[in-house]
Amino acid sequence: MAAPSRPAVTSEIPGPRPLPLIGNALSVPSGRTIQSLMRLTRRYGPILRLHSPAGDRYVVSGLDMIDDICDDSRFTKLVGGGQLVLRSRFPSAGLFTADTGDPLWRSAHDILLPSFGTRSMRGYLPQMIDIAQQLMLKWERTNPGEPVDVTADTTRLTLDTIALCGFGYRFNSFYRETNHPFVDAMLGVLAESQTRSRIPPALVRLRRGAERRFTRNLRLMTDTVGAILDERRSSGDPGDDLLGRMLTGTDKQGRSLPDDNIVSQCITFLVAGHETTSGLLSFTISYLIKNPEVVARAQEEVDRVLGTDPEVMPTAEQLGRLTYVTQILDETLRLWPTAPAFTRQPLADDTVGGYPTARGTGIVALTPMLHRLPEVWGPDAEEFDPDHFAPERRDALPPNAFKPFGSGQRACIGRQFAMQEAVLVLGMLLQRFEMIDHAGYTLRIREALTLKPEGLTVTLRPRSGRTPGATAPPPPVRAAAPATVPQAGGDRHGTPLLVLFGSNLGTAEDLAGRIVRDGADRGYAARTAPLDSATRALPTTGAVVIVSASYNGTPPDNAAAFCAWLRDTGTPDGAAAGVRFTVFGCGNRDWASTYQAVPTLIDDRLAALGGTRVHPRGEGDARGDFDGQYAAWTAGLWDDLAAALDLRGQAGAAGTTGPRLRLDYENLRASAPVVRSYRSVPATVRANRELTSGEADRSVRHLEIELPAGTTYGTGDHLGVLPRNDAALVRRVLARFGLDPATYVTVAATGAAPTHLPTGESYPVLAVLAGCVELQDPASRAGLAAVAAHLPAGPDRDALEALTGTDDASRARYREQIALPRRSLLDVLEAYPASTLPFAEFLDVLPPLRPRYYSISSAPEASPNPSVTVGVLEAPARSGDGVHHGVCSTHLRDSEPGGTVFVLVREPSIPFRPPENPHRPMIMIGAGTGMAPFRGFCEERMALYERGVPVAESLLVLGCRDPLHDLLYAGELRAFTDAGVARLLPAYSRMPGHPHRYVQHVLAAEAETVWKVLEQDAVVYVCGNANTMAPAVREALVTLYRDRSEGTADEGDAWLAALRAAGRYLEDIWGESAVPG
Repeated sequence: MAAPSRPAVTSEIPGPRPLPLIGNALSVPSGRTIQSLMRLTRRYGPILRLHSPAGDRYVVSGLDMIDDICDDSRFTKLVGGGQLVLRSRFPSAGLFTADTGDPLWRSAHDILLPSFGTRSMRGYLPQMIDIAQQLMLKWERTNPGEPVDVTADTTRLTLDTIALCGFGYRFNSFYRETNHPFVDAMLGVLAESQTRSRIPPALVRLRRGAERRFTRNLRLMTDTVGAILDERRSSGDPGDDLLGRMLTGTDKQGRSLPDDNIVSQCITFLVAGHETTSGLLSFTISYLIKNPEVVARAQEEVDRVLGTDPEVMPTAEQLGRLTYVTQILDETLRLWPTAPAFTRQPLADDTVGGYPTARGTGIVALTPMLHRLPEVWGPDAEEFDPDHFAPERRDALPPNAFKPFGSGQRACIGRQFAMQEAVLVLGMLLQRFEMIDHAGYTLRIREALTLKPEGLTVTLRPRSGRTPGATAPPPPVRAAAPATVPQAGGDRHGTPLLVLFGSNLGTAEDLAGRIVRDGADRGYAARTAPLDSATRALPTTGAVVIVSASYNGTPPDNAAAFCAWLRDTGTPDGAAAGVRFTVFGCGNRDWASTYQAVPTLIDDRLAALGGTRVHPRGEGDARGDFDGQYAAWTAGLWDDLAAALDLRGQAGAAGTTGPRLRLDYENLRASAPVVRSYRSVPATVRANRELTSGEADRSVRHLEIELPAGTTYGTGDHLGVLPRNDAALVRRVLARFGLDPATYVTVAATGAAPTHLPTGESYPVLAVLAGCVELQDPASRAGLAAVAAHLPAGPDRDALEALTGTDDASRARYREQIALPRRSLLDVLEAYPASTLPFAEFLDVLPPLRPRYYSISSAPEASPNPSVTVGVLEAPARSGDGVHHGVCSTHLRDSEPGGTVFVLVREPSIPFRPPENPHRPMIMIGAGTGMAPFRGFCEERMALYERGVPVAESLLVLGCRDPLHDLLYAGELRAFTDAGVARLLPAYSRMPGHPHRYVQHVLAAEAETVWKVLEQDAVVYVCGNANTMAPAVREALVTLYRDRSEGTADEGDAWLAALRAAGRYLEDIWGESAVPG
């Protein structure tokens, strides 16, 4: 392709003045190459010339110049100096170091490309989580105030991740005090390669010590990879990962990779596959510790999407919904792409930005400066702002404005892998930790093959309000969708439906299979085929659905002939006349210049050739919520097809899959359930008494639990209780499905997906309903859809289906009618008695029963048996129908002394414990049952006092409604006061005449006392409602500080933040569950 018409530039290309023999070597010193090039670009402009003994090289950053060199028809990759050094020391080149014309590069690229598609990414997620959890665990176990080396730990993380995902090998870096030898060898090789690329060959030969180290490091890397290969071959199972594909795969010509090339590829992936991602995560953290408003916004998204239970692992769908987290990573890559340059060369004499360039000239694209162009990014282009990648701004970017992973067919093959790993890890970190800039870090760049921040350390504080579950199960491996079971007695109208796919990586083919299964459910005679099979042979009966991807703007291998036919100017007008079609495209917006190129071509050309578009083209972005986008597109697909084919009375209105569970019933009697889902232990209730008076408007119970031998607790721990659903609730389910209470069921999972229900043995139905599933959670959309699917056509079915859509109106209806009133699936079933939903499907869509956590209200120094203080939830149901009973509080209220409950002890996620030094005072702030942990704190201090240990007097700021009715543990509070362990400062919200209604009012009124204790290095503890009490307490304390310091609001916030950072302000707070949209 010829260069675009553009006036030639006759002026000289600017640049620094070269020196004899060494050219511009001093202008671009080793170790600061990229930063020096950025400085020179700011001085000389968007193109500059550098002179060296090996020849001139241009450095460009202007958008028009980047557009030129990213044209694969005119320019190709030029392997850089450091890469050439690496390549020269191996018998075969890897993907990163090979020339584009190398036949082995093409073979390896074809063989490995499917390993980086959307289908493969889902398969890697469990292994990614495995390694990410090791980082989380290491950071969770750091001592308060202990710095962590961010770059070192992210290097361990990313090396272990690519090794496990790609090669099934564990470096176990987090179990080592020092780097794995491979890492040290790799760093040495990279540094030496860069050095050798900058000095004359004669000088290289004189550096004998460096040569010995270089050879030794290369041998260690090669030996490590060789051991991995030997281990895989000896296992007899090649595997289905990167290594397995290299061992068994063939390219399009049937050629396999030789062993020496496999070794080079493995080293390439181990190096490039972790260096760039660790740099990205490290740079991201360096920006986050300086931008608390970005952190707050990201944490809100993480909590909303992933939840606050860090033991529930993220799914691929959830990662796709972390859009702001992705914006943060993209913004980091904009400012500091860890691979900060790529080099291209013209295939023939050409021009770049109008400047003549000779064939083979090296042209360096300096991406950090491309990414700082004010005309693209705005006047704040030098500033960190994730909103540079807000959806509307990203969509408006010029195609080549953002190039963090290179360009064209030589762009980083693993970019989707890197981004999935980065989103996962950053999301998990934000879910768990506050990262604190303890040293006032100033960004410094370390340059080698990639860029990384130098000397970055942070301290960590666990986030409050985390709600861990009872166990941390291994992340579920996403199973293939079970085969669709045809509707019994449905109308099989048999209309042909041809689903064509263009797919190299399998994603489009997978979607085609899903469409065929759904179509078969609706009575179509559906089948799949590759696009090329329909070249000049599109059917005019029935309909055609096309699912295709693009690869750098070119069609998939099995769609090339079809697309060539569409493009052919000789294809006659009307070649697609009579064809009813729709198109869905699979793509990734990282390839902005070619995003959806092939699906758009197919859609446009079929319409131009006379075809009838029956449903709008859909787009799935692998960097976003791909599943949600596909679901939104299919939401109207079947209605549009039915209308176009005049099948409104014949095609099924909804795809019906068969139940995933098969139940065999036995009418036997039993009473005891088996707890199998959680690592809980049976404990004995030793006491259960009421704490409030008969005139109080609520019940609060005090329970003492005897733990089994070997299970202990500490002051401030939480007790998780695995509840049982109330018997009255279980009876309602039995009545709705006509089941005898004595019935046993045998649950068998008919698909590959795991289930939380007990399988493979006969189980009492009472035990399943009481102890395995949540019966009072708001009905999910899937549950509503299941109920609707078993209703006859009519207004009731329409009303339920109107709640399950993804549009704004459906979401609003769901929120108002289901989520806010908390209508359960059982409530819905009772409201729609005509639904014939099978019991198996009812169980299948219910979430598993989860434990509830209570602050332990005792201290082991005072009692070996932990106690809990439980507010019994009994209130009018939000739906207006009857009374809502809390699942766990009702279970505990009804537990008799001597009875068994299943429990687990969990340490708090933050150091919510009394100070080890008893001379250090505490300020404990709580309301109602929020005083529970403070009873334990005071018991611990009281035990020390009774042993003669001097203890500081603490403050207990405690709120209740009326001291005559619901001041909990009133007698014990008087004893703590009399002993000087804690001074009570009460707030009574419903006591006429009392001056302080809430705890924040007490803090204001007793400001002198509170401030005096704060000046004694007191630790502040807050336990209560996250939405009401906690922010009021924070505001009261900030006001107290401002009044005494005459400071500003910002200074007050900074003071409180400093208390947090020092571990002197701790919150154990809770709020209502988020209402799903």
